[in-house]
Amino acid sequence: MRRSKGTIHVFTFKDGMLSAVTHDLRIRLEQFAISLDDDAVHGEFDLRTLFVDGPVRDGVVHPEEYDASKRADVEWAMHNDVLHTDEHPTARFAGRATAERDGFAVRGILELAGHEAPLSFGVERANDAYRARFELVPSRWRIKPYRAWLGAIRLKDLLRIEVALTDA
Repeated sequence: MRRSKGTIHVFTFKDGMLSAVTHDLRIRLEQFAISLDDDAVHGEFDLRTLFVDGPVRDGVVHPEEYDASKRADVEWAMHNDVLHTDEHPTARFAGRATAERDGFAVRGILELAGHEAPLSFGVERANDAYRARFELVPSRWRIKPYRAWLGAIRLKDLLRIEVALTDA
């Protein structure tokens, strides 16, 4: 069995009439466990450890633009209005990894917010790390996109997930 450590980042994307005054965001997941045993992949993700890094413009994160109060407001909404982490604190993935030229093709089931849906993505080996970059559509797990100000501020029903793992 191989266990991994590394980073997981979640990117959100603004939408709506007031999108010019809102931000795309990068969020980090601090506590997770991913293992590969033969071809079986298992992941457990503590959603209570999702924290805002800051707004993203032109592919660059600007943490200095969000003070502690702004981060706390966004994190409160994420945990209480969107993910309901008090009821569903953990996401889980179970699947299979098929070896490919420079990595793996991964297919399985993601349990998120009390619902399950299939998830497939590729993993590449690069610079002593395994990297994956894929998109999730939260509504597939019955998660409603965040809205404020009667829908004038909202997020797209799309997340980008970036994972970089090394062997533990």
